[in-house]
Amino acid sequence: MVKLHNTNNLTATKVYLIDKKELESHPDNKLFSTLNFKAKYNQKCFLADKNQVYIGLDLENKTTSDPFYKLDFYELGATLGNIIEPTKILDLQLEKITTDYDNKSIVDFTLGFSQAIWKFTKFKEKKEEEINKSHRIFTAGSISKKLSQDDIEIFEALQSSIILTRETVDDTPENINPESIINIIQSNLQDYSNIDIKVFNDNELADHKMNSIRYVGRASRFEPTMVHVSYKPKSEVKNKICLVGKGVTYDSGGLDVKTSGHMKTMKCDMAGAATVFGVMSAIAKIGLEHTEVHWISPFVENMVSGEAYKADDIINSYSGQTIEVFNTDAEGRLTLADALSYATTLDPDYIIDFATLTGMCLYAVSEYYTAIMGNDTKLSTSLINSFQNEGEYAVLVDMPEVLREAIEGDISDVINTSKIKMAGHITAGLFLSNFIDQTKFRNPDLKIDNPKTYSWAHLDIAGSSYNEGSNKIGAKGSTGHNVRSMFRWLLENDR
Repeated sequence: MVKLHNTNNLTATKVYLIDKKELESHPDNKLFSTLNFKAKYNQKCFLADKNQVYIGLDLENKTTSDPFYKLDFYELGATLGNIIEPTKILDLQLEKITTDYDNKSIVDFTLGFSQAIWKFTKFKEKKEEEINKSHRIFTAGSISKKLSQDDIEIFEALQSSIILTRETVDDTPENINPESIINIIQSNLQDYSNIDIKVFNDNELADHKMNSIRYVGRASRFEPTMVHVSYKPKSEVKNKICLVGKGVTYDSGGLDVKTSGHMKTMKCDMAGAATVFGVMSAIAKIGLEHTEVHWISPFVENMVSGEAYKADDIINSYSGQTIEVFNTDAEGRLTLADALSYATTLDPDYIIDFATLTGMCLYAVSEYYTAIMGNDTKLSTSLINSFQNEGEYAVLVDMPEVLREAIEGDISDVINTSKIKMAGHITAGLFLSNFIDQTKFRNPDLKIDNPKTYSWAHLDIAGSSYNEGSNKIGAKGSTGHNVRSMFRWLLENDR
């Protein structure tokens, strides 16, 4: 873990974020020239004999429409982290920044540093010097004056919460399964007075007719579960938000089994739930004044056995809508169908789901990006603004109604894949949209007197949440991408 201090430390390794103008007047300019350090953005220079690290700030002047092409303190901090992690240096001091910055810049920089040096080492032999290894970042002069105790608390909350997300995803599917994850959630959140945790076991899911969840999970030796975590704000409730996370703790593909190595890394198929886990952890630590937040995640393993659900099955979902199974490897949307429908019964202002939903998303927007879809332009726009402010890559994706017929069933209401091979990330989003629209519900047990369609956003995080280095911190595995942006969105809308 990293500790952030708004005091100085004379013996710490000094860190300078400098631009070309500063470089030209620097007394070591000739040395930098010899080392070919030109202060280009994210370029690094470590002068070990002087105990100094320099990182460049000059972005190449480009004509671009890319809103993410800008100076990013989180990325700069990660660059420092990747320099320092292999060394024995523990104390660093942010000495000088030769560009505009504020308190958030310092928090972002330190967060980037902390996430770059963090590694999942649970199953590796630990050397003695690595046990309890802790880094400290100090701030000098005018930099320290911008940093408040509240900023330090936000840093500490986000640091631990993003790591919670990452280690939950990176751990093995034997350790993280539909039953054990409940204990992990309870041990991390149950001691907060503003948090309430409700757990649905398989019998309770059956009582609620959450058949879509149960079908997917019935081939596993671990019974399916669902968690509903509620956060109560400090003052009067003015907003109610439901966050839904896909929680497939392992995806073999089911009877449509994954082949050619595609099953490897499918422990990450619960990254949506892990993302919301991290967000709820941060919110519990920092608190919100007027926003009630609900987290709903179903947890299943999609496995193969004589109990497995099959293509050609027709599932009567919690909403009462029927779903014909075309492919058992399109399982996540089935579990989300029941979870989203359940979220509508809480009558929230917004429903936002996070899911490693489609491989097509990677091909459409790359591993770097989260794809944001939904039925409410205002909500989607506010989310993309938060992602841009945090520097977490995301892109808005339209859901054209012309594609809706591709997920309509001939002998059921909908099908769980698509009749077309193109735009699979979009047709998956269109599928989900049926389950936040109560006008389509047919389950009389829900007793919905005035059905309505809820404002909803769907975030496909299939690439951004887990990849092999296609991220700003250089992580190989879980990235923690999306936690910061969702946390900041909740803070910004807490009024």
